[in-house]
Amino acid sequence: MKNNLVTIFLVTYNHFDTIENSIKSVLEQVTTFSYKLVILDDASTDGTSDIVRKYAKDYPQKIIPIIRNHNIGEQLNFYNGLKTVDTKYYTVLEGDDYWCDKQKLQTQIEILEQNPDCSFCAHNTLVKYLQDDIERPYIKSKTQKYGFPPKRITKKYYIEPHTSSRVYRTKCLNLKEIQNPIVATYDIATNFYFLTKGNLFYIDKIMSVYNYTENGVYSGLNPYTQRFKSANIINLLNKEFNYKYNKILSRLFSTRLNLNFCTYLKIKYLKQNFEATYSKILDKYKNQYLINADIKPIFKFKFPIGAKKWLSLELKREKVRG
Repeated sequence: MKNNLVTIFLVTYNHFDTIENSIKSVLEQVTTFSYKLVILDDASTDGTSDIVRKYAKDYPQKIIPIIRNHNIGEQLNFYNGLKTVDTKYYTVLEGDDYWCDKQKLQTQIEILEQNPDCSFCAHNTLVKYLQDDIERPYIKSKTQKYGFPPKRITKKYYIEPHTSSRVYRTKCLNLKEIQNPIVATYDIATNFYFLTKGNLFYIDKIMSVYNYTENGVYSGLNPYTQRFKSANIINLLNKEFNYKYNKILSRLFSTRLNLNFCTYLKIKYLKQNFEATYSKILDKYKNQYLINADIKPIFKFKFPIGAKKWLSLELKREKVRG
């Protein structure tokens, strides 16, 4: 497997129903260069590992299977894989998603080769809500380069393309300088980190599919926990950069937790006590929405407002506080 230009990491755990489609979408790529597919199976228990072994046996020149003996968690599973990357570029695909354009890799690599100022390249993604049979584009934007730092945290100046859409320039990733592995493995953090290393070339074309199953590591969480998790990742990212980009990250943090404008301004213009202030806000949100509130709706109603569009209304009851 020498002289490969791209390493494709396929991260999987118990994706028996979808892993084969993910693998096929990679093998069907039409390229003028060689690539290798490294499948990181985190000790699946549902038969996923057998499918991985089968394809590795059928495609020994393309596929490297790494099947863990015991479960170590998605982030560490991927981080350990990153330590082995030895190609000019790398990309990531999760075992329940897939690529839907056979020219995806070729298109993105050509762009990165022609634009050395770009640390990564991404495109649009189709989100499929499997429970509700709804589809929508992941991003509503136009093709352009995104630089750093963004003028404002708006769709015009800042986007977070889905993980399945990104191809990274490997030399822009310095694992030795990263203190928290989550910076190199979690989508929000990785997006921001690579923007600090170069521009993002965004292609406004759907070339991958994100299956929102409501059973995944993120999609399986309730909305309040999702917000808390995302905000905490941004908090850790802010800490990683020693709050150098606090004015930018404070906006992302505030948006995730739906903080009021006054609280946003307070953390945006902080001069000291960064860690304590952010921790206090996270603890308050956690106590209010995750511990002392019953997040299960006592009433839920959905009705259509258009083609494949629904409006959901929920009534929730808070627990009695002591």
